[in-house]
Amino acid sequence: MYLSNQTNRFYGEADRERRYPDVSRSRLEIRDDYERDHGRIIHSASFRRLQSKKQVIGVDVGDLHRTRLTHSMEAAQIARGMAHSLNQRTEALRQNGCRIDISLIEAAALAHDLGHPPFGHDGEMALHACMHNHGGFEGNAQTFRILSRLEGRQGRGLNLTRGLLLSVMKYPVVLEEAIVDPTVSGKHPPKASVFGVDRDIFTWVLAPFSVKERAFYLEREPDPVHPGVERCRRLTLECSIIELADDVAYATHDLEDAINLGWVHLDELREVLRQNGEAGKWEEWDDAVKMLDRLHPRHPDFKHDLKQLFAFLISGFVNHLTISEEGDSAFSPRIRYRARLPESLQQLNQRLKLMVDERVIRSPSVQAMSFKGRRIVRSLFEAITDEIQLLPFNDRYRIEEEPQEKERIVCDYIAGMTDPFAIRMAEKLYGSGYTL
Repeated sequence: MYLSNQTNRFYGEADRERRYPDVSRSRLEIRDDYERDHGRIIHSASFRRLQSKKQVIGVDVGDLHRTRLTHSMEAAQIARGMAHSLNQRTEALRQNGCRIDISLIEAAALAHDLGHPPFGHDGEMALHACMHNHGGFEGNAQTFRILSRLEGRQGRGLNLTRGLLLSVMKYPVVLEEAIVDPTVSGKHPPKASVFGVDRDIFTWVLAPFSVKERAFYLEREPDPVHPGVERCRRLTLECSIIELADDVAYATHDLEDAINLGWVHLDELREVLRQNGEAGKWEEWDDAVKMLDRLHPRHPDFKHDLKQLFAFLISGFVNHLTISEEGDSAFSPRIRYRARLPESLQQLNQRLKLMVDERVIRSPSVQAMSFKGRRIVRSLFEAITDEIQLLPFNDRYRIEEEPQEKERIVCDYIAGMTDPFAIRMAEKLYGSGYTL
């Protein structure tokens, strides 16, 4: 954070290192390295585009619900709260002169969804199918690619610190390596944070780790949901906090939107909270239940009170987060520790997320837009790979220089589109009111 010159044993010189010499640094710079990472992310075009990418509900439904941008900002705020809470409450951190850097955690949380293509996970599935023979596609890997290669100076990305890049790698594995049985194909891409074409940057990020640390950090196991695929078991402490903050934002803020839009009834929320009575031992839980009991949609302060209810629930998640130590005591604390929720709050989070999934994600209106989104992405990929003159000039030049990368360059272009831009481009190509 600003003017942070105190010793913090949690981070070493390698964490603050950048891949390229930082020639843009001002002689009057007063910010630390992670504050500068934060600034580069929020000033990036990829971050601005999130305002017109859907979170759960399509951007055309209304103008008050969350988009991918507001979700990222709220997830970052929750992650900040979690980091502050852990810094104050965790004896293991205080005893070792360690603390989680707040600027780093917020910057990484703001960046965690930059790689999501238009139409969210539906666009992701469509692009993965299009890229089946060209290295595949996955939103988390695209985030890493944007930060390290596409955004900012071409080929160098935003030139962020190693500490920041480690904090956004939710699944530290190359996508192709996560597929252990290529004969098993599924529509969902395997969870990975790196494409094969970006392996060199991944190698640089991991360089400071010892052989034992690297083996621990990269450990994988069979994915019980997707046959033929392995999933990662480890992530950095900061990334584990951001993962939980992301889940909490999804389970609370997106549910708040659904209730305001009339897609979920308050009685359904009451039933879920009753099922999780074990959480009642916490003060925040009691406050949330009391607020819920007096909520009524016709009350003039309904939206304010509903927001306060979810604020109480979020406070419970933030204030009761814990840290577990999982690796060798000689390992970097960034991979040795992991943030976790108590069992009762894990169950509550899962039930709230399931409600969003069943009542919102699976609703006919959202599914209709999902179907349309997949068709649009596939049609754009087909059209642009057939006719590269549809690409911006810089991308055409890149294909001339690296023709073997044509599909990846087209994929990068489509993945960067907002939902409205993708729809408009499809209409230009196929006509208004087209059927794909």
